[in-house]
Amino acid sequence: MAFDEGTRPKEPVRANFIAAYTLAQIGAFVSFQPLLQVLLPLKAASIDPGSKAVVLSQVAFWGAIVASVANLLAGAISDRTTSRFGRRRPWMVVGAIGASLAYLAIMNAKTPLALIGGVILFQLTFNLCFSALVAVMPDRVPDTQKGMVAAFLSLGNPIGTAVGAVVIGGLLVVEWQRYAMISAALLLGLAPFVLRLRDPPLAKADLPPFNLKAFVSGLWVSPRKHPDFALAWLGRFMVLVALSLVQCYMLYFLQDVMDYPKLFPGRRAEEGLAFLTTVSTLSNVTLAMLGGMLSDRLRRRKLFAFGAAVVLASSMVVFSLSPSWPVLVAAYVVFGCGAGCFCAVDIALVTQVLPSQRDAGKDLGVINLANTLPQALAPALAVWSLGPSHENFHVFFLMAAGLALAGGLAILPIRGVR
Repeated sequence: MAFDEGTRPKEPVRANFIAAYTLAQIGAFVSFQPLLQVLLPLKAASIDPGSKAVVLSQVAFWGAIVASVANLLAGAISDRTTSRFGRRRPWMVVGAIGASLAYLAIMNAKTPLALIGGVILFQLTFNLCFSALVAVMPDRVPDTQKGMVAAFLSLGNPIGTAVGAVVIGGLLVVEWQRYAMISAALLLGLAPFVLRLRDPPLAKADLPPFNLKAFVSGLWVSPRKHPDFALAWLGRFMVLVALSLVQCYMLYFLQDVMDYPKLFPGRRAEEGLAFLTTVSTLSNVTLAMLGGMLSDRLRRRKLFAFGAAVVLASSMVVFSLSPSWPVLVAAYVVFGCGAGCFCAVDIALVTQVLPSQRDAGKDLGVINLANTLPQALAPALAVWSLGPSHENFHVFFLMAAGLALAGGLAILPIRGVR
């Protein structure tokens, strides 16, 4: 199959493709989000209870750095794969199996170094799988359906987050059962999609010659030559930094500012976070579907993405006021609406401004830096904004709101997409 620079998919994808693709995306996030939100913090605490925060920050930092590099390389590798099984399918299989083995390494880690090593293995293998999975969208989905498909794919994040807060954090208490569950979610979620995917092999005649210098330099996408791509990256980066700040530190906000155990005697702050996550997931999913499909029908992406960023910023301003519990719940519902709509529409927008259809996997790897780098940057911004007492959440949330708004504004100058 020849892949020229101007080729974009024209044939509409069917409902069974969308269903299998959505299940694969949900399986990936169900395996990923609980690991970050629940299992790694628990493992860090079991290894070194006195320095658990330090251990977790080291794990998160190195994991984010490795994930950034791995996604870049994995996307470029799948772009150049000439296997008779296709360009994307082999790496989904290899990556998923490798990630399952990484879960075993993480579960059995007894030292901080061993835990970091297990997380590095996970990030390498999971991103090998996930980058190939994401690259299927520009391979197969026409522009007229990208918003709808992106809306379904965006279900993965909120559902994965909800599972992490409710199932892994509460219902399952035995460690091996928790790891077995996230491993099964990844493998079983991917299986139907991998087996039925139409993934034509890349003809060797179309394979560009490999040159290490050209390969490394090709990872850089010039903002001057591709301004729309650069603006889409910048907008996503700033909004996701804001989202990372809220999601990573909301538990501390409930403990230190809201004093959740005092508000609800006998209840833990973790239970409050699980409740907020659940109500947020419902609004997230609803607005993701609505925003994605409306952006297809109206053929407008920027308006929806910008509006969602404004909604996110507004909810964070409310958080900064340390409101009463009912107001916080309402604001978190609004937060879920903004996050769902932005993530769904932004996926569609990004895949329409890729510099090259041939190098879609590599370019999506560059875009994915806007997903992984916030995980490394957020802790530093949090320490700075929370101040010496680590309790100045007023400034913390206002900073997050400013980042979300700036991210929305960065999207508006994009010319290639309405």
